[in-house]
Amino acid sequence: MVMSDTHLERVTDRFESLCAAYCEGADLVIHLGDWARHAVLNFLERYPLEAVAGNMDDSGIHERLPVKKVIRVRGHHIGIIHGWGSPVGLRHRLMDEFENVEAILFGHTHQALQLVEHGIFWFNPGSVYLGRGERANSLGILNIEDRITGEIVTL
Repeated sequence: MVMSDTHLERVTDRFESLCAAYCEGADLVIHLGDWARHAVLNFLERYPLEAVAGNMDDSGIHERLPVKKVIRVRGHHIGIIHGWGSPVGLRHRLMDEFENVEAILFGHTHQALQLVEHGIFWFNPGSVYLGRGERANSLGILNIEDRITGEIVTL
């Protein structure tokens, strides 16, 4: 399960329910930054978790988490990062952050996205709570077997 941009000050009942529904059975939970507070990070650590800090996270979260990392899942190298700056040109900037990855998972834009471009699977789960404009809140499910595929789940 992949989520980003929770922007929560505390763990809410709704967030606990969402985690019960989507994190409980997941092999891995990936959070792509912009947590807001440590309480959310502390709560998600009960699951197998890979995570990065986002551009809006405080220094305490940045002390605990890197801004980017490469994880290996079922033999696939996957870059995870939050992102920064304008959405225009963001994927180009993020591609410069990684070498030899098959997928790049990112957040920041609050816009769900999945596509394959130049042989890289790009996946943004959108925002759990702060959709932008007309976009619904969402999270993502990755299926990692011989190849990587994803699903955007509208909340």
